[in-house]
Amino acid sequence: MSRSHNQLCPVAASLNQLGDMWTLLIVREALNGATRFGDFQRNTGIAKTMLSDRLDQMVRDGLLERHDIGQRGVRHEYRLTRKGRALVPVMAAISQWGNAWLFGEGQEPIALVHRETGEPIAPLRPSDAQGQSFDWRDVRMVPGPGAAPAFKTRFASIPPNQE
Repeated sequence: MSRSHNQLCPVAASLNQLGDMWTLLIVREALNGATRFGDFQRNTGIAKTMLSDRLDQMVRDGLLERHDIGQRGVRHEYRLTRKGRALVPVMAAISQWGNAWLFGEGQEPIALVHRETGEPIAPLRPSDAQGQSFDWRDVRMVPGPGAAPAFKTRFASIPPNQE
């Protein structure tokens, strides 16, 4: 998988690791309990060589850990790391967006429900520190502690209410 983005930006950096369809489908399967190469291949339909490449890259990126289970020669399980498990809200948001905008109400191919209660998961919404929902129009991007000088310059000239 080529790594073409080198911008000092959380969106670009995240897409470097997650912007490939197969990577997110492997995460989906791992979140649903898949651990073996064959399970990932069967459930995603990805070619074996591509799957091998993606699993290796995901291990290097720290999304998965490879564990030798030593059955019939060299066999591995792949388990999500803490970094990989932190994708749960991202995957839920993508699922909810896909159901709403690509399939529509009453046509959802997969519903997200709470494992114990069976109740539907509420639509994910960003919230502030007090738990109040907000829209992207309420967000302002400002340079963070690791911002590049160009980003600091770019946003220094924008008045707070003019983004």
